Amino acid sequence: MPHCIVEYAAPLQNQINVSSLVDDLFSGMVDTGLFDPTTIKVRAVPSDHFKTGSDKQLYIHTTVKLLPGRSSQQKETLGQALMDIKAQALAGAAMLSVEVVDLSDAYFK
Repeated sequence: MPHCIVEYAAPLQNQINVSSLVDDLFSGMVDTGLFDPTTIKVRAVPSDHFKTGSDKQLYIHTTVKLLPGRSSQQKETLGQALMDIKAQALAGAAMLSVEVVDLSDAYFK
């Protein structure tokens, strides 16, 4: 079930291999042991138009949406694993953030 959505500043496409990052994040999610690999969905969405303070700093923000039921520790483990993967791939080229959130009862499939 988990949806991993990577939003990033489009100019980063010239600096990193986005496809490899998606693969690495997928593998990182599998490696946590929290999910059946057949249920994981990872996608990357570039932002052509963005503003981040006065210097237009490049960024990669990852949101992971989960069905309710994971513990705070499991969410922290997942978030840190994804942050570590992004830090290795980007080596300081962008602001990094990860948010792990539970879907509400209004999620339908």
